[in-house]
Amino acid sequence: MTDKPTLIEAIAKTDMFSIFSRLMGTSGANEIFATGKDFTVFAPTNDAFGKIPEKQMEKLTNEKNQAGLRKLLSYHIVPGRLFAPNFSGQRSSPTVTGEVVKFSDIGTLKINNSNVQARNHEAANGVIHAIDTVLMPPVRSVAASSVL
Repeated sequence: MTDKPTLIEAIAKTDMFSIFSRLMGTSGANEIFATGKDFTVFAPTNDAFGKIPEKQMEKLTNEKNQAGLRKLLSYHIVPGRLFAPNFSGQRSSPTVTGEVVKFSDIGTLKINNSNVQARNHEAANGVIHAIDTVLMPPVRSVAASSVL
């Protein structure tokens, strides 16, 4: 047994993740962590959510069942534990949605186009990295799903 908090608990008790924590709960995205496996979470800060236009956030949060919001938040979660030093040897990783995030450590550590602000916050079932921009899944996945 460990005395470390779970990912859900660690995110919930960190003030800069209060919006992410609330949205993970309301959208049902926290269910991902019920598998008993380890995950890496690229958690957008409250300031990161402030960069999203209000109308876009309203659309995501007002959608019935919040499926779009759940998919957006799930794009921030990678199976397994990835610590910052691992990023230099790994250029990309699939998220739990199946879409890939890309890592860059030239000058500063980035996930897609988002800067990593705080690194390697360990939880009982994974690792949390704070990022300064909400990651947006590739447009092709959105276009493909809207055609179906």
